[in-house]
Amino acid sequence: MITVNCADVLPIQHSLMIYVADRVEAIPASKNEEFVLSPIENDGNLDDWQVILAIEEYLGSIDKKINFSVVSESKTIFIKSNNGEKMKGKAPNVPSATQRSYVWETLYRD
Repeated sequence: MITVNCADVLPIQHSLMIYVADRVEAIPASKNEEFVLSPIENDGNLDDWQVILAIEEYLGSIDKKINFSVVSESKTIFIKSNNGEKMKGKAPNVPSATQRSYVWETLYRD
């Protein structure tokens, strides 16, 4: 189980949770200012590095990667503002990994 602290990026917490869970094939659970990812299989493991990569990929897709750092401490991952300012406003509409896969297969199929 991995916890992702979203205190600095609350407007995107929900969409980030869904995106990351989809990318790492995990079961998400939302909490106040954070979400928890659990493996689908009871004996499964989640790789912290894969979760960090998925978070960075999401931040890059909304042009916010330069504004935030993703840091892991034990089984908690923090998304911290680089300039001390928390994210404000509404969450952008980012397609899920499943939607992107469909588009990729549709456009680039043999």
